[in-house]
Amino acid sequence: MKKRTLILTAAVILAMLVVVPFALAQHRLGSRHGHGCMAGRSGMMMFGHLGRAKAALNLSDQQAADIKKIFTDLRAQNEPYRASIRGGMQSVAQALIANPNDIAAARALLDKQNEAERVMKSNAFNAAAKALNVLSPDQRAKAATFLQQRIARQAEK
Repeated sequence: MKKRTLILTAAVILAMLVVVPFALAQHRLGSRHGHGCMAGRSGMMMFGHLGRAKAALNLSDQQAADIKKIFTDLRAQNEPYRASIRGGMQSVAQALIANPNDIAAARALLDKQNEAERVMKSNAFNAAAKALNVLSPDQRAKAATFLQQRIARQAEK
């Protein structure tokens, strides 16, 4: 069980640290003014922007376009779930304030939020797999090397 969890965790980390920055290549509206929360984080990620990832992995224009489309589609696919999660804990708190004895209602709201998060993570995992399939075996190997270096740097902190 631990080995399977470790493998799944490594795959998700790979997706988040290697592939997801490709999706963040677009400057989010208002990122210079603090409104694009993910745009500010992209510089801290492995490649930051698609241009750097393109150079680091020697991506072709077609590969970059394919990866960008995959994550644009992911964003659109997950938008309804993000909207339902935004007020999730507030809804749970409001349900408990309205009736402190109705734990079942609060738990149902929490379960709904957890399911939305699970679906979003599943969608991201599928998108990462699609994006990794765009890469050549050599590019995936290079991305894996970058991931290992990133993990080592984080372990040193």
